[in-house]
Amino acid sequence: FRDGATLSVQRAKFEQQGGDFENGSNINGKRMVSEAKRKVARLAALQAVGWDEGENGRIAGGLKGLRIVVLMNMFDPKELEKDENDEKLGRLEKEVHLECQDIGVVEKITVFSKHPAGVIIVKFEKPNDAIDAVSKFNGEIRPNGRKVEAHYWDGVTDYTVRDAEKEAKDAEQRLDQFGDWLENQELPEEFQLKVEGVE
Repeated sequence: FRDGATLSVQRAKFEQQGGDFENGSNINGKRMVSEAKRKVARLAALQAVGWDEGENGRIAGGLKGLRIVVLMNMFDPKELEKDENDEKLGRLEKEVHLECQDIGVVEKITVFSKHPAGVIIVKFEKPNDAIDAVSKFNGEIRPNGRKVEAHYWDGVTDYTVRDAEKEAKDAEQRLDQFGDWLENQELPEEFQLKVEGVE
């Protein structure tokens, strides 16, 4: 400390600044972006301006690059709920596969039939095919009147919709079955309870 300098100390105040708390996604009017989404954006920018179309290009540090595309708002999940034989689901998957096959080789298509945003994920063989898919699908109006949102998968987001009540009930049932199984087990003699002095 310098001679003659004054040091002031006060008790810290911990309080929220701004409006409602939004789980850290919007602080002081600025939209917060996760580190995973930043990484995806950086790779997408490098991939877009890169010349290397090889399977293991230098763009993604020797990795295959961004090959997984998320298509949102592709369908109405309520329509698929009514479909008992999964006919509509099968038709939707085939339709998307045919459209994506025109762009490049498709490795896998996953339809999240219960997701409220109507999500389909498409995995391509090559990163450049994924770039073309994002360009083609983003902003496209589907025959069902829905406007599609297409972007790269951030590697973190799970689009699976879970039924928490059913999962809890199933877990409880499994625990009960396991408890019954344990109680019905015959213990080997060396593990059985022995009391000394009682015959």
